[in-house]
Formats: sequence, C-alpha cells, structure tokens
Amino acid sequence: MSRIGIWTAVTVLALLIAGCNEDETTASQGEGVVSGLVTDAATQITLPGVTVQAVDLANETVSTTTDANGSFRVAFPTDSLGSANITLRKTGYRDTTLVVPLQSGTVIVLNIALQPKSVVNPGTSTSGLAQTIAFLGATPQEVSVYGVGGKETAILAWEVRDSLGVPIDASHSVTLSFTSTNGPNGGEYISPAEVMTNSNGQAFTTFNAGTRSGVMQITATTTVGSRTITSSPVRLVINGGFPVQSHFSIAPTRHNFPALSWLGAVDPVTVLAGDMYSNPVAPGTAIYFRSSAGVVQPTVFTDKNGFGVVNLYSGNPKPLGSYADPTNGNGYHYVVARTLGQGGVAVEDSTLILWSGEGLISNVSPSSFDIANGGSQAFSFKVGDALGHPLSAGTIISVSATIPPPPSDGIQQNQVSILFGANGAVTLSDVLFAGAGTTDFTFVLKDGTWSITDPTPVNIVINVTGPNVQNSIGYTFGGTVR
Repeated sequence: MSRIGIWTAVTVLALLIAGCNEDETTASQGEGVVSGLVTDAATQITLPGVTVQAVDLANETVSTTTDANGSFRVAFPTDSLGSANITLRKTGYRDTTLVVPLQSGTVIVLNIALQPKSVVNPGTSTSGLAQTIAFLGATPQEVSVYGVGGKETAILAWEVRDSLGVPIDASHSVTLSFTSTNGPNGGEYISPAEVMTNSNGQAFTTFNAGTRSGVMQITATTTVGSRTITSSPVRLVINGGFPVQSHFSIAPTRHNFPALSWLGAVDPVTVLAGDMYSNPVAPGTAIYFRSSAGVVQPTVFTDKNGFGVVNLYSGNPKPLGSYADPTNGNGYHYVVARTLGQGGVAVEDSTLILWSGEGLISNVSPSSFDIANGGSQAFSFKVGDALGHPLSAGTIISVSATIPPPPSDGIQQNQVSILFGANGAVTLSDVLFAGAGTTDFTFVLKDGTWSITDPTPVNIVINVTGPNVQNSIGYTFGGTVR
C-alpha cells in the first residue's frame, strides 16, 4: 500500500496531580477543575492559542484557549467523582483527546506536549491498517484498594499504529478490548471494557481497584481481518490503604535484650501494618517510635509488604527506677510504635522488652553431698543477672560431673551420671520472666556402679556461656559417691 504522507505520532505526557498548592490553582467544594500547560513536543516551547474543549458526563461543554503562556483552566460543577473528555486543537498540530477524572474541590493538572504534523510528501496523509498496540501510560501509575480514601481509579491510554508506526486514523479505527490477568481478585474491574480508537488512534479506559492489594497485568486486544493484535502486558500496582489497629503489630528481635551492662547493643524492632482488608498498607506509610529507655530510631517507612524496622540502642536512660515499666519493675520497659489511620485516627501498639545484665550462678543447694551406694541426689541452682532476671536467648547452661582416675591400672572405679536437660545442657529461648526452666534449675546426680561401695570423690561443674557472659562462667563444688 503506497502512502502520500506520513504523520508523526502524537506524544502526550500527562501528569495528574491532585490537591495543588494554594498559590498555583485552587478549586472550591462543588467544583472540579482541570488546568494545565500546553507545549510543542519537538521544541518544548509553550503554545498560546490552543483550543481546549471539555465535555463532562452530563454533556456540559466548556471551551477556552491557552493564554500567552500556554496555560488553560476549565471548571465544572460536580459534587462527586466524574470525568471529562478534554480535546486540544491547534493548526499545524495533531488533535489530542484525553479522559480526565473530576472530583469536587480538586484540581487536576495536565502538562501536555502536542506533536506537530510532519508531511513527507504533499497531499492528503492517511494511515494504514492497524499493526501494533502501544501503551501510552497510566495516570496515576499506582492506585489504592477501594474504600480507604486513596486514589482508586487510574486512566489507561493506548495508541494503535500501522506498520510504519503511524497512529491509525478514523477511517482505520478499531475497537480495543481490555482484559486483566494475575490480579488479586478483590473485585477490581476495567470500564469500559471495549473502546473504539479516536482520530488519533488512541483509546482510553479506566481501571478501578477492588478490596485487595497486589500487582496485576492488563492487555489490549483487537482484530483486523483475520489477525488478532495484542499489546504487551501492562503492570499496574494496587496498594493497600490506611493502617488499622486490628492489623498493626510490633515485635523486637529479642524480647530479652542483653544490654543492661553494655553501651550500644542493638535490638532491631519490627512493625507490620495492614489495612482494613488485611492487605499491607500503602508503601511509604510513616511509623513513629518512642522508648522509655535507651535510644530508638524515630521513624520508618513501610515497604511493599507493610514491614518497617528500626533499631533500639542500649544506653541512658537504663530501664531502672522511673524509666522502668511500673508494672514489671526494673529491667523492663516498652517500645511504642504509632501511626495515623484514616481520618487521622491514631493506630498504636507496644512491645515489652527486658534488658538483662551479666550472668550469675547462685543458690546452689545442697553445696556438698554424700550419696549412698546405688543412690541419687537432687540439686537446685539459679542462673540469671543481678536483678534475678533470665539471661537472653542462646544462653547455654551445662552440668557435668568428674571423678579422679583409678589409683592404678586394672582397678575398677566408681561411675556417676548427671540427669540435666539434653545430654547435660539446657539452651535458653527468648524468655522474659524468672521461673522454672528460665532462672530456676534442677539436676540429679546418680551413683552408676552398685558393685563398688568404696567412697569416690566427685566434682560437679555448672557452666554458663552466652550473650550475657564474658567467655563463660562456672561454679564447682564436690562431694562423695559410695
């Protein structure tokens, strides 16, 4: 097919910004405003005298022209969400049409670059048949789930071009069908689902978010003769909404923080924020922290999964006296995370943290023994810090017994066994409070050789290693087994 002219493609760059600064442009309640700046796409020079015609859903038409600076402004009465078709025309430039949302009290700003007409050969220029579908963009590129006060709708724009990359004209217009795949299945939808291209080969539709966040793909498809043309999939992100109390959580890496005797120890504190539909909140949601002890980083911004992490550093004030939690006493305090939900409602949660100090072994009882042949003896002891609190996770407490070697070869020696934990050792988990298995422990020493009644000296060693001790600490005492 021969062509007598080639038109260059229209380039439209639309940046929609809601709620502009007061000194730029404002909108009253009950009024939806569209304003913008029109430039030449090739030179970026502003274009005065561009005819701007806007038609809303009620078919009310407002017309104006750009001023000497290339600026325009149109306003429609509206008390709810709506939209308007904005068409820009200027001699020597391709007509450009956009679908723009309207909202009461909101200003939508459009920065539009018009593409000048370019004729290679004289005569009337026409396009060929549709060959490809190009995605022009989404405004905005990310939306929020339904019902949380964010932007729930995005305008999607496509352009259909012939084999030379020229946008198809009205005589070659096609109907684009829009489909979504791999979405979160929260009720999201596209409306209208089918749109005929305009004289510039462009088609616009709207995507409406549902109640679930996630990433989805949207494609545009049309049929030309026996051929089916499909666009490349377009990714659109549906973000979560405002935090709610029922889906707000906080936890430290260590509830038992080995920090009371050390400066600059670090305990990461994680927060997870979800919206009313149990989806992660919108990325970048600010969470604020405070602590009655030490120093905590003040702010974190949530990631795409609703998580944020700050560090708690040990230092003054320590959680003692007035800086301690009054309910649990010295060593304990709270780290609090706070953010704002819909309507400025406070969303807040806290986590209890124990600062444990250097480890001690105490209250060994009995501290001596004389066990009859074939008998056994139970012992008790405590392991904790100076305040009697448990040591932190990873602390290993072991109990072992030793006897001297036989006086000469061939002499049978009395044997003993220790019953404590797993193979004579206990490893502490992340515990907060004193009690059996956290600070209070027992073990049993048994005579293991009934056939020998001679007294045998035995040494018992209690050993502790872990984050609260330097290298290790031990306690040794002795007695007799017969």
